[in-house]
Amino acid sequence: MSTRHRFAGKKLPLTLAFGALVAAAMGAACNGFFVNPTLTSLNISPSAPSVEVNTSITLQAYGVYSDGTGSYLTSGVSWSCEPGSIATCTGNGSAKLTGVSSGTVTITANDQSVTSTASGTVYITISALYIDPTSTSMAQSASTPFTVYANQDKVPADDISGSGAILRVYNNNTTTVASNISCSYVSGTSQTCTSTTATSGTYQVVATYPGSNLTATATLIITTTP
Repeated sequence: MSTRHRFAGKKLPLTLAFGALVAAAMGAACNGFFVNPTLTSLNISPSAPSVEVNTSITLQAYGVYSDGTGSYLTSGVSWSCEPGSIATCTGNGSAKLTGVSSGTVTITANDQSVTSTASGTVYITISALYIDPTSTSMAQSASTPFTVYANQDKVPADDISGSGAILRVYNNNTTTVASNISCSYVSGTSQTCTSTTATSGTYQVVATYPGSNLTATATLIITTTP
């Protein structure tokens, strides 16, 4: 056998070995360059859920990743509801929100150290809605309380001022929300409407409740500050 043929016979193993080394090097380089996107934010859907006592709805967590993509997460999400006396959250991807008693609850979703929160409302079925007082006045830059009742007139057990009732103030005889007058629940007391230099005049305070089309209306008169 000639020397030329002997070298030709050794080319194939050498070529295969070199090719394997190149492939391994390229694989290592690719693994180092193409990294998996990381979770950057979570969004709870629905963003402001409401559920009736003794019923449940489904919550989902929508994840956004470092490469700009997003999807609903199907596992790996831990959920919590506080206080648990108002509602419970159970699930690993999506979650079941179950109403325990009327009120508001803070919902938290967590995955890969990324956390998101939402405020939920648990409501009861009501047959009537009342607001007390039905008429009152206050000075500019002042506050006044309102109590909202469900089902029966002025029964303490049906006070829902802090259990989901919503108060909005409108300009008289219009559907326009009044500027500079806001209402919120003050813990342990009632719904309090506060004027921040609102124009003097007559306004309508409208009470609503989640899961119901019922309303109750009161008259609020803003007087000129002495």
